[in-house]
Amino acid sequence: MIVGHRGGKERPENTLSAFKHGLELGLQGFEFDVQLTLDGQLVVFHDKTLDRTTNAQGELKNKTLQELKQLDAGHGEMIPALSEVLDLLGNKTCNQIEIKADNCEEKLVKEIQ
Repeated sequence: MIVGHRGGKERPENTLSAFKHGLELGLQGFEFDVQLTLDGQLVVFHDKTLDRTTNAQGELKNKTLQELKQLDAGHGEMIPALSEVLDLLGNKTCNQIEIKADNCEEKLVKEIQ
């Protein structure tokens, strides 16, 4: 099985365009991370802080989903909610989801179901 790490290459990592590109490349699965926002929403994002991959600074957990949607995650892309990534990937891929937030397992299972 060919798996994309944080989406398909040549696109900003963990963005919808990265996952779309990975699908176009024929990837059979993806590995990505989920974190909780300040308002309890699950988003797909790797780092603890926003500094490396966005035009903002600080910890992701201190921002609401609405605040995160205003940021540039590279080439005008936004940080996606987990639901957006799951909607895009559907049943087309086998995914490995790394949980980077405490106490979000139940919420994660509900979103996947």
